[in-house]
Amino acid sequence: MHQRLSLRVRLLALLGAALAFGLATGIGLLVLHAASRVRAEADSTARLAREFVATALVSLDESHDPVAALRGLLADVERLRHIHIFMDGAGAAETPIAEGRRAPQWFATLVAAKPSVTRIDLEGRGRLHGELVIAADPGDEIAEIWGEIVFLAFGGAALALAGFILVSIVVSRALRPVSTLADALERLERGDHSVRIADGGSLEFVAIADRIDALAATLTRFDDENRRLIERIIHVQDEERRDIARDLHDEIGPFLFTIRAGLGALARKLEGGTQDRRALASDCTRIDDQLGALQQVNRRILGRLRPAALDEMGLEGALQALAQGWRESHPDVAIELNLAGATRPLDESIALTAYRIVQEGLTNVIRHSGAARVDIEVEQIGAERRELRVAVRDDGAGVDENMKKGIGLRGMGERVAALGGRLTLESVPPGGALLEARLPL
Repeated sequence: MHQRLSLRVRLLALLGAALAFGLATGIGLLVLHAASRVRAEADSTARLAREFVATALVSLDESHDPVAALRGLLADVERLRHIHIFMDGAGAAETPIAEGRRAPQWFATLVAAKPSVTRIDLEGRGRLHGELVIAADPGDEIAEIWGEIVFLAFGGAALALAGFILVSIVVSRALRPVSTLADALERLERGDHSVRIADGGSLEFVAIADRIDALAATLTRFDDENRRLIERIIHVQDEERRDIARDLHDEIGPFLFTIRAGLGALARKLEGGTQDRRALASDCTRIDDQLGALQQVNRRILGRLRPAALDEMGLEGALQALAQGWRESHPDVAIELNLAGATRPLDESIALTAYRIVQEGLTNVIRHSGAARVDIEVEQIGAERRELRVAVRDDGAGVDENMKKGIGLRGMGERVAALGGRLTLESVPPGGALLEARLPL
């Protein structure tokens, strides 16, 4: 239940509890010390009255009218607070004291101390005129304490309520950006990466808003990159389809036509009953040559789609066959292949990507760099050999911008990035270029 409450409600609930606890503590302390205050006030007043009466009785013997002097004494003493003084000529018990006249009876009973009563004999001119009874009255003090409690309760409650309302307004304004941040995150979750949060609120919320804006900008950039990547993939696929269609039309088509024509001529000769075995053998040889050439074209097209050597011999054998093919077609270029560091079995996608990188690198070197030497390295690096490094280095003319913008390299870079790796192409001293890829294993 507590976890489902909003931050605003939880803060205000804690504040309300703290204010109520503080108010209750203050009232409790007043009540706790009320009895001692009443007792101290009663004792102090009774002592003052006794001293006053004792001083006044000295002059009673000198008075010509003791009774009038006693009445004056009683009138003077009655002006004292928290005390009752009266004469008990018959020696009767003191008059009951009306305690807590202005406070609830339960409160007066709770805090009232035992009444303090003092009796003083009144003598004048050798005669006893009666007994003076001095009784402390805690009612006024109890009423004062009750008034303080009531004032503290209502005044404190009013102040607490005002403070609660003020803090509630401040907290509500301070937490207002939370709903804005929540709405922004919800829009991001729905895929709306155009969300931006206006500046406002405390520094902490501004910092969070900046991070959300940065996240939205990053997601927008990723969306754009993914869109461009998809467009490039589609473009590369279209290029590959056009190349395959051109090869099928320009190379396989003529071979098929020639083979079909040769078979037709051979069939006609056989139908004509020719006995020239040499001519028949010559026609068969031509057809066989055409089939061999067609098979080579077919193998080359299949190699472009997926190298068969990779499935038959693995990455190491496929790279050795690739390098050997380039050596035979370009004997003027020295191609060195170092695979000593590639000992761990590789995932199919990693192996195919590594093969394509070497294939693309060799193609660019032969076509553009004019290099005399190419060094190829494939090795597993890192503390646990968790990264594959593929490098193609030449001693040719270096890197130009047209080479970096080529479709082949762009497509290869996107393929490497899709596997979580990185591809770089840069010129290296004293001359030449280095194509390097690092792929996580």
